Amino acid sequence: MYLDKIVAVVMPVCNEEGHLELAIKRVPEFVDLIVVVDDGSSDNTWGVLSSISDTRIVRLRHHQNRGVGAATKTGYRYCLTVAVDLIAVMDGDGQMDGSDLSALLERSVSGVGYVKGNRFLNSESVQCMPLLRYIGNRVFSWLTRRAACFGQSLDAHCGYTVIHSWALESLQLDELYDGYGFPMEMFFAVSRAGVNVGSVPVKTIYGSEVSGINPFTAVPAILFLIARNYARRKSAMAPAGAFQRRKPEAIEYHLEA
Repeated sequence: MYLDKIVAVVMPVCNEEGHLELAIKRVPEFVDLIVVVDDGSSDNTWGVLSSISDTRIVRLRHHQNRGVGAATKTGYRYCLTVAVDLIAVMDGDGQMDGSDLSALLERSVSGVGYVKGNRFLNSESVQCMPLLRYIGNRVFSWLTRRAACFGQSLDAHCGYTVIHSWALESLQLDELYDGYGFPMEMFFAVSRAGVNVGSVPVKTIYGSEVSGINPFTAVPAILFLIARNYARRKSAMAPAGAFQRRKPEAIEYHLEA
């Protein structure tokens, strides 16, 4: 527990056999539950996960790869079935520093419904970030702020977050994008839901991991998410009766514990 709040960490993983154990070790001891979701890994990630003896771990599995967003949503859904107050997301590649989690949680306890880590507020992270990645993140974060009319500093692609369970319950998870860009999609969703958003500085730990992001598919997807949210915000400002929202189709999910 942290400040009398029950804390869960959702950790989406895919082909992280070489980093998963270290990532779990970086989760602070005050965390009550670690929900690890293997998103259809083709390596020995599931075997490594099964061998880790931490009693806080709940193991869930997608037999086919669905995307980091889908894996995170699976973890979120599980957390909504148990008694937790605050739900964090930490990646399985070990790049997130567990010592930063207390700052995110303290901001949450102060009354912020959704707290995002912000690498731009940490000079060490900015200096270590590859130049092209830094420029891309800055540009897309600026576009995201404009699309959401968000006036604060924002690191749109940082997935290190904490959300209150009540705020998560207010979202339509089935409607959210399953692939890369999910942190941006979550930011848009909580903003549309009227949940207050805050940022805290976080560090990034770069090691031997290699990014599997394909810019030729990721960039168009990100631009689509930004444009879609802008259109949704404009539609929400339209006069009553000017449009009719389509009811989302039912989606069935299969989990393996």
